[in-house]
Amino acid sequence: MSNIKPFYIDNVKYCVDNGINKLIIFIKNEKSILDVKSYLEENEIEIDLIAVTFPANEKMYKLDEDDELSEFVPEAADGNKIRNILNENNIPLISSALPFEGIVIPGDNFNPYKIIEQTLNMVNSGLPSLVQTLLIATDNGLVMPRERLLVMNSILAIDAFGTNTRLLFHPQEGMKINKIIHE
Repeated sequence: MSNIKPFYIDNVKYCVDNGINKLIIFIKNEKSILDVKSYLEENEIEIDLIAVTFPANEKMYKLDEDDELSEFVPEAADGNKIRNILNENNIPLISSALPFEGIVIPGDNFNPYKIIEQTLNMVNSGLPSLVQTLLIATDNGLVMPRERLLVMNSILAIDAFGTNTRLLFHPQEGMKINKIIHE
């Protein structure tokens, strides 16, 4: 039996109960999505998995134990190691900038998409990343517009219909979230 978080099992069961055939997971490394894949195989459940992560080789920063900024590249975005592992398991990996992130322009802090991110954040702090994960998967052609799917990370999931970034707020073609699922 795979060592899978109960939240992931609950989300797989939600997919089965609601006829959802695609599960998109925002990953930092391969562990969570491979755990879900093992669970699906052990239980003979057919759900397509898609992994989404940060842009390839993009540097990020975190505070270390001395409150100093240290530079790192998330495992899933570090070259081809994770991509090769996922390819061997027939799981597509999309590396992409998050659609609401601004372009770094020294001395300028204007980003019109920040208001969307902040609004979603008022509902739940994990919601902006899941919405952007859905947009990335649709923009890259692994999800069709209006296709129902589940998007999740380690603590939150959304049952939603896919849409392209450009049509996010379109009255007929825009994104629709059916349900927000908490850990």
